[in-house]
Amino acid sequence: MHYRPTRARINLPAILHNYRQASHLAPKARQVAVIKADAYGHGAVEVAKYLAPHVPAFAVAFIDEALLLRSAGIQKPVLILEGVNSAEELKLAQQSDLWPMLHSANQVEGLLKSDGLDDLQCWLKVDTGMHRLGLNPVEAQSWADKLGRKLNKKPVLASHFSCAEEFHSETNKHQMQQLFALAAHLDCEVSLANSAALYTLPGAAVGWNRPGIMLYGCSPIPGKTAEEMGLQVAMQVTSQIIALRDIEAGETVGYNGRWQASQKSRIATLAIGYADGYPRLTNSSSQVYLHDQRAQVVGTVSMDMLAVDVSHLPQAAIGDEVEIWGQHIRVTEVAGHANTIGYELLTRINQRMPRIYQHD
Repeated sequence: MHYRPTRARINLPAILHNYRQASHLAPKARQVAVIKADAYGHGAVEVAKYLAPHVPAFAVAFIDEALLLRSAGIQKPVLILEGVNSAEELKLAQQSDLWPMLHSANQVEGLLKSDGLDDLQCWLKVDTGMHRLGLNPVEAQSWADKLGRKLNKKPVLASHFSCAEEFHSETNKHQMQQLFALAAHLDCEVSLANSAALYTLPGAAVGWNRPGIMLYGCSPIPGKTAEEMGLQVAMQVTSQIIALRDIEAGETVGYNGRWQASQKSRIATLAIGYADGYPRLTNSSSQVYLHDQRAQVVGTVSMDMLAVDVSHLPQAAIGDEVEIWGQHIRVTEVAGHANTIGYELLTRINQRMPRIYQHD
């Protein structure tokens, strides 16, 4: 039982719809559902259980996230995007049907020195221009040959776009050319397209794709709305008004008096703050939604509370539900007012925020 009136409602059918949209964009490829960072704040176990009948595999960042899924009874293969970093992790990957993404010579050498890995499916990360993780194409070619002989199966060659959201990026073309040339030479499957690339680079959406942010109803392309991209919002964060007060012109609200009323105003206090994931550094343009209208966030965001100007809503009352982000206020909009991205706000959702799941 949760008594605090702040919730994240998770629409699981919307996530499935968005997964199917990814599949529609690349019908000849397979889509690995990326559920790292607790499914971008949506709850990895619940999301995985709902998607499991429909997806060939999941992807997480590191082995702890994968083992959590296994402990919850998720049986589908799980790709570990950062690979494994010890003999113990490698053994766990073999025992638990996890697919390590190998991105360094140390990781590959560790695998080659190990025994009993005949059934292990590994992926090999190739650095084609992101310069974050991966082997250069020459190194990757050498290691791919050795891995193929060791495991009696060829690795999947994977890379990551640095500018996938850009429709006409020469960098993207160069990255595609490098990976596809190497894959053709080695006769390996590839994995290159993320959410953005499924829209901007259909030629890259072959083999195994890795849709992430789009599964949760967020547009991966700046300037394009989720609706334009056929996506449905998966998370609605709501809170309630817990206090109302009238203030005079010239009075201030919140820490350091950073917002001052220009006229007599009515201020609502909501039961949500930066400890719940709402950005403290939001600017004075951020809004919430109640009584079918928007209302302005005012003053400095507190750890547990948020102030809103409801002077234009005389019907506002204590106990009223307020949408923080969701169908009417998109998380990307809130993020923009804090000079960040929707990914960050979604993944800030923590144990203080009860998640209520809609299954149909």
